Amino acid sequence: MEEKERTIEQLFNLGFHAEYPEEKVEYYSAILESDSRDPLLWKEEALALVWTNTGIAYCDLSEYQKAVYCFEKALELDSLNPDIWYNKGIAHSYLGNHRESVKSYTKALEVDPKYDNAWINKGMLHDILGEYEEAIKCYEHVHVTMEIDPKYALAWNKKGIAYYHLRKYAEAITCFTKVLNMDPDYEDAKNNMANAMKKLKSAGEQ
Repeated sequence: MEEKERTIEQLFNLGFHAEYPEEKVEYYSAILESDSRDPLLWKEEALALVWTNTGIAYCDLSEYQKAVYCFEKALELDSLNPDIWYNKGIAHSYLGNHRESVKSYTKALEVDPKYDNAWINKGMLHDILGEYEEAIKCYEHVHVTMEIDPKYALAWNKKGIAYYHLRKYAEAITCFTKVLNMDPDYEDAKNNMANAMKKLKSAGEQ
């Protein structure tokens, strides 16, 4: 009864500022179920945002199938929003639907070719699928800030691993070097560098 006394705008603000994802789902669901939305205020993009925020809350609750449903509802209203496609890709990835996840990231990149995180996540999925050439292509699309921003150390490390699997050890070492220049304490990159150097040395001795 108390929820009906709140306006749609109040419910949205409560959902946006709620600390726990369960609360977010509750408030956003109340908006989506309401018959009192002002159609002039709550147009398709606004409702798509509510569906998207609900999906993100479900991701936080590890309820990824429900999250996918929410993102699909959002895309019915706003199909050219790369963030919705990106979040759908994340949800599919957690469900183990790697091919569907790749499709979602591809859609996000069709709308925004400079969406660095989508390129990185798509590359990581190609890594998982053993498609190392495709993974490298994705990492090479990442914006030039990847060269200097420590947050991209993971991408350089993954790119190096892809080269390693392709037995391109010199290229792999170059990638791991970039990681360690950004983060000298990156243990995984240190180990990967050592392994790549051993392989390169062995190849040279043959």
